[in-house]
Amino acid sequence: MIVKCLKILDPDTGKKVESSPSLTVGKEYVVLSIHVEDGYSTKFQILRDDGTPSFHIANQFEVVSSKIPSTWQVDFVLNGYLSLGPKAWSRAGFWDDYFDGDPEAEAIFDREKEVLFSHESGIDK
Repeated sequence: MIVKCLKILDPDTGKKVESSPSLTVGKEYVVLSIHVEDGYSTKFQILRDDGTPSFHIANQFEVVSSKIPSTWQVDFVLNGYLSLGPKAWSRAGFWDDYFDGDPEAEAIFDREKEVLFSHESGIDK
């Protein structure tokens, strides 16, 4: 799935801002995962401009390609959230391990990221 940034919204207020160190208006991003939580805005997980995976309010983007990779799965927590993304990233504690610098989690992330980017060839990593 590919999205194009149309505007930049403040993650706390949802109001439009002129610029961000994380996103570039007009740039296309491969969606790493999608999260929907009751009462909150839908969020796309993408690689920020510095290469760090992070979540961004979906209404900042337009969908350029809606192809869903075969490695994605749906996770649903009752009264919680719905997540759609790579199965390998859905285990409890994966993101904590990744951001703590765990080599195994980083290798899993890199492997799945390569699958997503090869699925959407033509987008820079």
